Amino acid sequence: MTARLITILITLVLTPIALILLSVGGQAVNLTLFSYGFDGYLAPLVGPLLLQTLGLVLLILVVLTGIRSSAGLIVVGIFSIVPLIVAVFPVTLSWIIRIQPRDWGDGLVYGIPLVVLAALGAMGLVLVLVRRDPRPKGTALGVIGIVAAPLLLTAGAWAITWGIADGALFALQRFQFDLRPGAAAAVFAGTLLVLAGIAVSRWSPFALILPALALLIASILLIAAPDATFRMLFQLPRGLNAVIPTLLLYGGGAAAGLLYLTFTVVLLRVRRQSRLTGDGSAHSGDTSSAQAQYSAGQYSGTQYPGAQHPGAQNAQRQYPPSQYPPAPTQHPYPPAPGQQQPPAPYPPQPGP
Repeated sequence: MTARLITILITLVLTPIALILLSVGGQAVNLTLFSYGFDGYLAPLVGPLLLQTLGLVLLILVVLTGIRSSAGLIVVGIFSIVPLIVAVFPVTLSWIIRIQPRDWGDGLVYGIPLVVLAALGAMGLVLVLVRRDPRPKGTALGVIGIVAAPLLLTAGAWAITWGIADGALFALQRFQFDLRPGAAAAVFAGTLLVLAGIAVSRWSPFALILPALALLIASILLIAAPDATFRMLFQLPRGLNAVIPTLLLYGGGAAAGLLYLTFTVVLLRVRRQSRLTGDGSAHSGDTSSAQAQYSAGQYSGTQYPGAQHPGAQNAQRQYPPSQYPPAPTQHPYPPAPGQQQPPAPYPPQPGP
């Protein structure tokens, strides 16, 4: 319970700070690169990139809490409902913009909190399942996980970005905050696909490495070679070419990539601990299972009644209580009164 409370406290404090740093730094990077007459001078990006780097470090620390307990990741993942509601119902953006600074809300518009919080919640659920059953799932499921994870994550990211472009971004550009069913369905389906893509890492702990490397490379190229990278991204369909570059500049790609790599290390560590101890829940602070409670010694003092013989219930009725002192033993055939027993022959007589 102590590990759970500590991890919940750490994640609830560090995750919002990290998201704010990503949003604040991302707004400065976005405005610099898209400013009119940008000549490729990257010195103004040093400060914003440092803020985003600090936010990424905090997110890595959040994922590392999964080594001790999954509770923090699950609790912070529940809060992904808030950005999901914002993406589905754009009218909520008009309320949020009024009560918080703009540089905080821009990341929310482009789906940064939705991607990060949903991923953290899925990682916590995977760690719970691995702690309960750390056995390998076989080569077949491992290969399926390595192939399925990139496909699911790509499809989920594509659906989320399209839903945001046709929903929240469309609403802000035209000040039309009506519900758009197609965009809402795309965001919801994309979130489920992202959760499924992370969930298959239970079959293969290395399933998230390829998506992580792809996201990190794309984020680095966007800063190191912005002209060539922007030309490629602008070839995407309408709407996606506006959301995906901004999503990467706000640190969404780098955050997801580093989260996937860190989670791979945490998953391998938790699986190894669980296999060594026989029950990773008791070792790591998750004591929810009955086996963990037994291994922790919570039932060591319990006494169990011994088994009784089938006839023990009728023992008093079948057998009368013994007398004390015992009665003298009588001969089964006592002699008649006055009858004398013949003396034993002595010395023994020879036989016939």
